[in-house]
Amino acid sequence: MKNTVKWFRKIRTANRIFGLEFFDLFLLLAVFLLVFTFSANLVVNTALLLGAYFFLRLYKNNKPPHWTGSVAGFLVRPKGYPMQRETEKEIFE
Repeated sequence: MKNTVKWFRKIRTANRIFGLEFFDLFLLLAVFLLVFTFSANLVVNTALLLGAYFFLRLYKNNKPPHWTGSVAGFLVRPKGYPMQRETEKEIFE
């Protein structure tokens, strides 16, 4: 018998619900609210929601955990730096 270390996949990866992370479920919720706001046709709305779900599943394939949240945070953060510079005292305190 080989000497191996047993590890549990649930600890090493992000928690998933229906194959998506928690942040991705917020995206699906946004699509759900948007689709059902503009259309009353249940069949078309369900097809669009399933299409968005499968698109997210394909999009998340082979991506690291929390990748979508990191990209969204990068896009939302301000791109510029403040004009005020820190003094040397503020940096090293």
